[in-house]
Amino acid sequence: MTLGWVIAGTIGQVLLAYMLFILGVFGFSAVGNTHRPTPFDFSLLNSALYAAPASCLISAVVVIGLYRSGASEMSYLWYAAPILLFASYCLYVKLCIKRQ
Repeated sequence: MTLGWVIAGTIGQVLLAYMLFILGVFGFSAVGNTHRPTPFDFSLLNSALYAAPASCLISAVVVIGLYRSGASEMSYLWYAAPILLFASYCLYVKLCIKRQ
């Protein structure tokens, strides 16, 4: 792992956190208007507003820690965790929430 890629990835994760927050706010509010979510669905989608950006920051901290401990290049895969988390929220909306 090189310091330059770790810094670039960390900056990318911070920018991704902002983007996922905005996508969560506007995307899942649109789901609330076009679908029939239950109270559980609303609480799950509301958790996306906090969980997706937090996972970006957590993955950046994990990669920094792995860099400091001398881990291999496979540690960069931690940067994909927030994208997989947000994709799972979108998959939940697609499969589990009925349209009006």
